[in-house]
Amino acid sequence: MEKTPVRILYVNGGLMHRNGTEAFMMNYYRRFDRSLLQIDFVVHGEGKGEYDEEIISLGGKIYHVPVKSKHPFAYPRALKKIFSRGYRVVHTHTDAMGCWILKVAKACGVPVRVAHSHNTGHLTKSPLKVRLNEYARKNIVKYATHCFACSEAAGKWLFGDHPFTVVRNAIDLEKFAFRPSAREEVRAELGLSPSDFAVGHVGRFAPQKNHGFLLEVFRAFASKEPRAKLLLVGDGELRTEIRDKAAAYGIADRILFLGVRTDTDRLYSAMDAFVLPSLFEGLPVVALEAQANGLPCLLSESVSREAGIAEAGVRFLPFDVEEWTHALKQTENARRTDNTEALRRAGYDIASESGKLQDFYLHMAAKTAEEENGRKQKQCD
Repeated sequence: MEKTPVRILYVNGGLMHRNGTEAFMMNYYRRFDRSLLQIDFVVHGEGKGEYDEEIISLGGKIYHVPVKSKHPFAYPRALKKIFSRGYRVVHTHTDAMGCWILKVAKACGVPVRVAHSHNTGHLTKSPLKVRLNEYARKNIVKYATHCFACSEAAGKWLFGDHPFTVVRNAIDLEKFAFRPSAREEVRAELGLSPSDFAVGHVGRFAPQKNHGFLLEVFRAFASKEPRAKLLLVGDGELRTEIRDKAAAYGIADRILFLGVRTDTDRLYSAMDAFVLPSLFEGLPVVALEAQANGLPCLLSESVSREAGIAEAGVRFLPFDVEEWTHALKQTENARRTDNTEALRRAGYDIASESGKLQDFYLHMAAKTAEEENGRKQKQCD
């Protein structure tokens, strides 16, 4: 008789779009042995996520719950209905807001409740929401049985002095390795000449990613480098605003807004430098992908130093336009063809890291089932 796989429940803060946290979940999910382990997803809000079709094709289920701030009474009821399906492990990927989810999970008797920190700051700028998030951040360990983080900095931000385990934002290193053929193909598709200097950024158009500062840097760089082009991959609420600002700066014809892409591995090969001037980050998956591709990377000082795996190819810079402009000039001809071994040694190879997380889930599911059977047996004695 075929054994039924253990089902784990992931909780995401929005829909399953192509962002960093969602990429983490999918990178691991794809690698799990789905005859032993299956992942289901709770998402916030209505609509279709960019990963939905893939999740369903892999055998996962997707549950929609209302946004807590808009439906404060319906929200816990919706969670309780899902938790009552018998999940032994609930793993939240919602940073501080995981407090409210795990509180409901604890009340429903879910034995293993994992809080995961993917950031070093709150995504919201609303003063009221920041206060609520701060309360949640300070209370999350009351409801979590296990605390995970993408980096030491992210763990200390969310959990303080409480113990936590770093679970690497591992990636498929071979997929993101530099490919000369992809470089030629993509640059031809995008209308880039062999001599163009392509600066790349991958990230949603949101305040955290600091596109406004990036435009200032690129305007200064482009004024000195006539071959410069900027590739912006992603979408979000600030995309129109950034487009308008690029036009006002007179650099719109030097920028390619590429939208959400499923072929970022190919796009990295077409770039000459990667930039990430974020206001805060846990440990950005895109920085690891860019390093695996051999790109020189310029990251803001607000990004955790743990992201600098390929030491020779990564610089952390303050929010100073002149410094970024100078650093970009220095990246010319600085591409390396292979950083995969450095990333593998540092623990960012999904081929090995996925097995560790899978073993944790299977062990905890079996342990809690055994404990429950023991309690039932005692009741019968």
